[in-house]
Amino acid sequence: MEHLKLSEKEGVLTISLNRPEKRNAFFPPMIKEMQQTFAKAGKDKNLRAVVLTAEGQSFCSGGDLEWMKSMASFTAKQNLKDAEQLFAMFWAMRTCPVPIIGRVFGHCFGGGAGLTAVCDMVFAETQTLFSFSEVKYGLVPAVISPFVVERVGAVYAREWFMSAKVFAAPEARLGGLVNKFGSIVEMNQAVEGTVKLILSSAPEAVRETKKLLLSYSTVNWTKTKPMVTKLIAKRRASREGQIGLQAFLDKKSPQWSTDAKKD
Repeated sequence: MEHLKLSEKEGVLTISLNRPEKRNAFFPPMIKEMQQTFAKAGKDKNLRAVVLTAEGQSFCSGGDLEWMKSMASFTAKQNLKDAEQLFAMFWAMRTCPVPIIGRVFGHCFGGGAGLTAVCDMVFAETQTLFSFSEVKYGLVPAVISPFVVERVGAVYAREWFMSAKVFAAPEARLGGLVNKFGSIVEMNQAVEGTVKLILSSAPEAVRETKKLLLSYSTVNWTKTKPMVTKLIAKRRASREGQIGLQAFLDKKSPQWSTDAKKD
């Protein structure tokens, strides 16, 4: 794996995002590696749990904006295929039959915050910042939206998605995006303690419990997948989306922002 670090011990697979120079922003090769890794993990009958974490100073800053900006030159078919691959990554995580424990820190922005939503339990360092920042750049949190709403519900999703606010671990805990937060030491203790509890439980019972809980979802996934993938493909190639992405890359505020006059 080029963009992930993998290690396994006593039935626990640790996956570390490994693009620290890009704050672990994901792009097609990394997305493919993630999808394949979780698909393979789902077939491993000896696996008991997955810990998802990252190298460097931030968990994940979301999608690589240079990659998304390049999609303006894609055909509609290419853009849709790319969006479907992104959905497949999140779907492989959501349907992984063993518990996924997120260990997050630094920044969890955009799709990075979306990754926390498909973890079963998330432990964050107190200073971690979260944001569903897509609308600032003329985009929509389309692909991640059903996974986030499934976890936190409509009330917080509406506020976070439409305001693109930056919020800290205490608010993420209040909204249900993370389970606990604390110092690095406390975060590590929470992860280790949870893994220990899972390993002390009956493996098949844990898998069946996760399967049972997922069955209560009210999301119509058959209708949702084509809707969200088409929407994000459309927004990435839109004039507004391209203006927003370019402004970010130029370190300026987009023309619609109240901060634009200050630039």
